[in-house]
Amino acid sequence: MLYQRRMRLPHVEDPTLNGVPLERMMLSLTSDGVTIGNAEPTVSMQDMPGRDGRLDLTLTDPSGAAYMGNRAITLSLYAIGGEDDILAAKTRLAALAGTIVTLSWRSLPGEYQGRMSLGAWEDKWAGPRQIATTVTMSIDAHPYLIGRSRSIALKTGANTIHVKGNRPCWPTWTLTPAANAKTVSIKDAHGHTLAVASTTAITGRISIITDPDHRKLRVNGNLMAPTLESDYFPLPPGVHTLALTGCAGILTYRPLTLI
Repeated sequence: MLYQRRMRLPHVEDPTLNGVPLERMMLSLTSDGVTIGNAEPTVSMQDMPGRDGRLDLTLTDPSGAAYMGNRAITLSLYAIGGEDDILAAKTRLAALAGTIVTLSWRSLPGEYQGRMSLGAWEDKWAGPRQIATTVTMSIDAHPYLIGRSRSIALKTGANTIHVKGNRPCWPTWTLTPAANAKTVSIKDAHGHTLAVASTTAITGRISIITDPDHRKLRVNGNLMAPTLESDYFPLPPGVHTLALTGCAGILTYRPLTLI
């Protein structure tokens, strides 16, 4: 008996907008496709009499790289079909205009995120009927690809972890104080400390978000401040040793990748 095996074609994922494939929004990419603009480093130079060259006053991240500005992403899109289908595609896409969206496709190690805007619709007609429309969608995007959330369990004492990506990321700490602990702290191998202190035993969950745009520290749901010597430090990519005192917990982060 002759058996035939059907060859499986590789699956090519459609770009997704907010996790929804474009084809499900009744949209497709034109031949111009997707354009990813460059991410310009934010630098500061100062001329100084009496020295050669210019003085570099650029602020840098823990990896020594200048902080990056946003990048422009454009998608050239079209919709075809009946007028009702085209109107539905327009309405669904336009509902996202002005909002923060995510864009991803294939095997990218994360998603682009930024505020979306729409260009002018260019309708195509065949006699009295509309048959297609084209539009350029733009995203003022964060320079890095933002990866999926990763969680690592941490114990009291020394912990060795590996941070993915190629740029420093901002972690979230969820800590459980040890019994009768009045001070809870996290230290890295680079001299940074993040600590909470109290005159009485600390009870309840400690949640610390270090992201500069959403930074907060709560103990048992109540806002608190860390100690004066504390740093809300980021985690550069690579291997790290973290020392926890007076607590155990979970480290959660989203790796950042520049391409």
